[in-house]
Amino acid sequence: MSALTVHPAATPAGPAAGSHRGRRTRHLQLVGPDFVAPAPARAPQEVAASRPAPTGTRAPLPARATQTGPLRLTRRGRRVLAASAFLCAAVFSVAAGTWAGQATGATAPVETTTVTVGPGESLWSVAEAVAVPGADVREVVTQIVGLNGLESTDVRVGQQLEVPQG
Repeated sequence: MSALTVHPAATPAGPAAGSHRGRRTRHLQLVGPDFVAPAPARAPQEVAASRPAPTGTRAPLPARATQTGPLRLTRRGRRVLAASAFLCAAVFSVAAGTWAGQATGATAPVETTTVTVGPGESLWSVAEAVAVPGADVREVVTQIVGLNGLESTDVRVGQQLEVPQG
């Protein structure tokens, strides 16, 4: 005894398909004890992948590989990355400039005059004489020591000292 079975199949896509594009046609196949069994049915994903994509829709994307490729950034991501790099560079340069200024002891230039140490005068008395009224004399002594490169506060009679103008 013989039987017939009908299997739906997609028509091939391409120029030969003509007006039958996307339509299903029926194929006959003989089944019985004397015939070879039909090929196993394909999984729905395979069937969907083998069919041409309908007009106006996108084809399914291929599965991603397990290995990732190089990093790809969007325009917004590139802008954020550039702004972050610029901000880091600005913070670094400000910090380095501050550190360099403190390390060298750079201060604003001070107008100076030359004073000759007289008999009985000390560095303290010279600083009191040139200090602005109400100013801390200790700071003026420190400025005089720095301006003249003195190792101590000892001075000699007749020694020339650069002192800040008050």
